[in-house]
Amino acid sequence: MKRISLILLILASIVAMPLTAGGDKEAQSTEKVIRVADQAANLITPGVWGGQALSMNSSIYEYFVDINAETGKLDPVLATEWSTEDGTTWTFKLRKGVTFHDGSNFTSADAKYSIERTQDLSIGHLKREDFSIVELIETPDEHTIIVHLTESRPTFVYQFTDYNMAMLSSEYDYAKLGESNPMGTGPFILSQYIPRESAILEKNPSYWNPELPKVDKLIIYFVADIEASISMLEDGRVDVVPDINSISIRRLTNRDGISVYSPSLEHRFVAMNVDEKPWDDNRVRLAFKYSIDPQILVKSVTQLDLGQGTEYNETPILNMQAEYKERPLRGRNLEKSKALLAQAGYPNGVKVELYYALDHPFQKELAQALKELSAPAGFDLDLKGFPRNIYLSQYWLKVPMSITAWGGRADPSMLLTLVFRGGGVWNETHMDNPRVNTLIDQIRSTINEEKKLEYYHELQEVFYEEGAILNVQVPYLVGISDRIIDYRQPMAMLPQYKYTDILP
Repeated sequence: MKRISLILLILASIVAMPLTAGGDKEAQSTEKVIRVADQAANLITPGVWGGQALSMNSSIYEYFVDINAETGKLDPVLATEWSTEDGTTWTFKLRKGVTFHDGSNFTSADAKYSIERTQDLSIGHLKREDFSIVELIETPDEHTIIVHLTESRPTFVYQFTDYNMAMLSSEYDYAKLGESNPMGTGPFILSQYIPRESAILEKNPSYWNPELPKVDKLIIYFVADIEASISMLEDGRVDVVPDINSISIRRLTNRDGISVYSPSLEHRFVAMNVDEKPWDDNRVRLAFKYSIDPQILVKSVTQLDLGQGTEYNETPILNMQAEYKERPLRGRNLEKSKALLAQAGYPNGVKVELYYALDHPFQKELAQALKELSAPAGFDLDLKGFPRNIYLSQYWLKVPMSITAWGGRADPSMLLTLVFRGGGVWNETHMDNPRVNTLIDQIRSTINEEKKLEYYHELQEVFYEEGAILNVQVPYLVGISDRIIDYRQPMAMLPQYKYTDILP
């Protein structure tokens, strides 16, 4: 376990925490219990799950593969082997002896169902586009599936790391029970669930790895207010608080028995909707970019210096990823910004509404900093902050300008397809740039790594010159009791509580 300096906050390694039940009676129990204060989700069924309640779903469900939190490479989980010669035909060998929580066996029929389910229009599966290239699935035996694609996808296996691609039972009614009684093959079994309040998960006695999980129970409290979550950690009522903000770092730095960890960086996309004025004009987008000083912006938002645990660019690629192409920071140029606005027909400036989730780390601070920095250039940002559930359900994808939190993907093309290709399910900029679409398709289908990197670099050049985002990269922060041992949360954003232990 690698502890991370709160001063440097450079990308950390993994940290895990066991939970302890609340209340005097539970505190006296010999059970090992990890208590978590997490965010509530509107929907929790894989396929339509928006990525909240990560602690619960990642403990109930499992995937073909996991991302190793230390190396970033793929670890076998429900698939023990995978292979392809040309990226078009993929063979997966499935783990034997795996059972669902209802006692049924996990077989190739379930894997086939989980993949084919992405194309069920009645579900509205968020991975429908990525799996639309699946032409045929063969199940030669109970522990083998062969997936035939209509075109080459050399990194297709990474699609199974997406949190919506959990393996589900072909015999379970997820349409009826997925929101009230979620059921998978994971290391913990749901024993009690009160939506938007709490969940209790018990150790799975039939888990395929008899050495895991290491604790008996997870108790998860769904707490919307981050300040309330931090207070619970300080008071010893919970052991883990994921996704805290930079203000909490200062608050927790000198607290005995508590540490802050940063497993990875994640995106805060400032998205400009190119379907609406004024962002339909690239001159306005460039004017906004020239109104921003990245150094001041990052410092204002995170209290950290650029490059010291936080990054900035104008593309969808994290600076830490091998596919990233470094470009010099544009720098603030107010005169150029004003001139571009005037050329676009806004000599007296322009007013735009900026929507964001006010209770999600770094977004409120980012919105305020953008407003102040862009004002001298002539941008009047009308800040519209809402609780995260309201922002996502009522405003996101429909507004002229927004701030949204995005986790990184081990294979960046997964995010590109979902968010920036024309027709992408979560395309918040509404971009449908023919060159961008072609480059994304080329990235997804190219086997040659050097050629693929060229496409990534060209894509980032297009974004730099005419893209519709700013990418402020902030540390994903986890407040954790020092009693927690081996907390793991890789870039896929799914906490791996099966490895976590807790000191008595």
